Amino acid sequence: MKTTLAALLLSAAALSANAQKVAVKKDLITVDGQPYARFEKGETEEYYVSSPQNERLFVVRQLVLQDPPGWASYLQFVFTDSHKVVEMPRPNTTFGNLPPSKLALLLYSARLLKNGALDPKAVADFEINYGTPYSARRLALNQPLVQPPLVVPVVQPAAH
Repeated sequence: MKTTLAALLLSAAALSANAQKVAVKKDLITVDGQPYARFEKGETEEYYVSSPQNERLFVVRQLVLQDPPGWASYLQFVFTDSHKVVEMPRPNTTFGNLPPSKLALLLYSARLLKNGALDPKAVADFEINYGTPYSARRLALNQPLVQPPLVVPVVQPAAH
């Protein structure tokens, strides 16, 4: 219930974020033409997010969890200074890498940054709203952390 409510709130915030012009040019996210954050794509399915002044703030990893009977795709946020970890469902986009434009809207709608730095209250609210449900489930299933290519494998039925 809490996750559903948080997802609805984030969706509502994303819709209101559309009133603002959120754009991505190269590695810079701007809001109404003003620098908001920078990002750098890592070697695997992750983005390093920095302040407009290039101070590293957090990393966003795209992960999957094999949870019978299927797969769950999610985003894991790891905050550099506090070492806090937050996980949320991956926005519905095509398989593969999260497009920078979707990442920009997600970051802006979560309001994690204020005046070029992390907003501690927003980060605390983000942590309370989302927590780490995928890590908890992964531990319960005794599964290793999997950072995929985000293409879900197709399992062929056994030949008789």
